[in-house]
Amino acid sequence: MAVKETTIGNTSGLHARPVAMIVEHLKTLDAKVEIYKGEKKANAASIMSLLALGGVGGDAVEIHADGPDAEAALAFVDKMLNAHETGA
Repeated sequence: MAVKETTIGNTSGLHARPVAMIVEHLKTLDAKVEIYKGEKKANAASIMSLLALGGVGGDAVEIHADGPDAEAALAFVDKMLNAHETGA
């Protein structure tokens, strides 16, 4: 399992466009990814789960990835969470 602590860099936080991009990209990888914000946990393969996390710019989160493509999944999700623009 790969784990990374990071901060949501997009001032708009986790909103529909970057969340959809994360979900779509993870479909191409063999990894299970979860994002933790405090006591809340979101399945990164679910748009609704990610939006329900309620992440806003500046929030600290922890990304957990498990599976053969865990490192690639972790790197992509980290990149998307740290993107200051919605297109990364």
